[in-house]
Formats: sequence, C-alpha cells, structure tokens
Amino acid sequence: MRKPSARRDPAGGLAGQVALLAARASLAGLAAGARIVAARPALFGGIAVFSISAGLVADNALNRQAGPHRHPMLVTRGFEPQAPAVRPVREAAAKPAPIGNDPRILAFPLVREVQSLLAEQGYYSAEVDGRAGQATDLAIRAFQKDRGLRVDGMATPLLLTQIRAAGQVEEIDPTQVASLESPDVASDASGGGGSELVRQIQAGLSDAKVADLRADGILGERTRAAIRTFQALESLDVTGEPSQEVLDRLRAIAAR
Repeated sequence: MRKPSARRDPAGGLAGQVALLAARASLAGLAAGARIVAARPALFGGIAVFSISAGLVADNALNRQAGPHRHPMLVTRGFEPQAPAVRPVREAAAKPAPIGNDPRILAFPLVREVQSLLAEQGYYSAEVDGRAGQATDLAIRAFQKDRGLRVDGMATPLLLTQIRAAGQVEEIDPTQVASLESPDVASDASGGGGSELVRQIQAGLSDAKVADLRADGILGERTRAAIRTFQALESLDVTGEPSQEVLDRLRAIAAR
C-alpha cells in the first residue's frame, strides 16, 4: 500500500520563497555596500563625520539659542546685540481733588458774605456759594490762625466783624463782645429807628440764640450781622437794618 504524502500549501510556499528572495537581496546589497565602503574608507569616513558635525551645528542654531548667535558663520549686515524692549509704564498724574463745599447744605447769606470777604483778603479761592464745607472751613481757620483768634472754622457774626475790621487794618480784641458795638456808629432817629428799637431787637436776638449780644441800644456791625442772620433764617429781606418787622418776628418766636 502507498503511504499518504503531506500536502503542501501553495500560498504558504510562495510567500516563503518571496521572503527568502528578499532576505538574500538585502544581504547581497549590504555585502556590496560593505565592499564599496571597504574600498574607499577615507571618503566615506569623511562624509560621515561631516554629516554628524552639520547636524550638531544645525541643532544648536535652531533649537538651543535664546537669541541671535554672537558669532554667526554667515553675516549679511552689522549686528549689535540689543536689550529686550521694555514698554514704559505711564504713571498716572495724581491730580488733587478740588476743594469745595458740601452741595447738600443750603446757601446762607452770612456764609456767602464771609466767603466773599475772605476771598478779597486771599484766604478763600473756591466758589462763593454761601455753603459751609471744607473750602469755607479751611479759609476761616487760616484767617483765625493768622489773626491770633480762636480757631474753630465757624462762620459767625463775630467772625464777620473781625474779617471786616481786618480789611480796614484795625486791631481786634477777640475777647470783646459788646465793645465791638462802637458808640461812633450808634443809631439815632434818622439812622434806623432809635436806640430803644435796637435794644429790644438785641434782646430778642440774644433770647433766640442768634447771637450773643448785649442789649445796649448801640447799632454796631455785630448787631447788623446778627440781624442779617435772623432775616435770612426767617426768609425776610436781608438788609442788616433794625426794623419793626424784625422786632415783631422776634416777639412772635418768643411767644411760641
């Protein structure tokens, strides 16, 4: 009997033959290359060294330099190292806020007159608006300090008298109260209603806490300033002159 023979796979045998032929071709190529290199070792060794050196130089120039090289191999124009540009920082000019008064405060004739007189004497530079505030307070304090007065920054009838007297280059005793009512300006029947009317108005203004006056019947600047203050508070015509209207209004307030 005949023994069965092993079957060969045609596809597997063909692939194996192709792979074997490729391996033999590769080995033949390597052998041929080796024979060429062995025939000229100096030439191929120089090419290899040059290729390696060129690669290192290119890598250093392209990947390992923070800036332009100090000594480049090829220079087409003059090169000077420059410091990195620094953008100047603009400092905002600090502008001081303008000094003014409080717009929420109602304008007051006495304060307006104080501001006007202080502006004439160089102490006040803001708007003459009749309102109390920082500008008015600083101007009053500066005036009081220069004149040796009690520094409180308050706009009062006494302060108004002192400012006016300072404008006339007269010495003022800050402790004076009634003596500011100079007898030289006392009223008579033709000057504002007589001394009895002035006396009653002075007493009424003192009782109403408008000003600290002595009821002596003498119409001086302090009494006029107090009358102006009261007239402004009561929405009357601000004249600073004693009148029956002012006295009647003071009596009505005292009777409440």
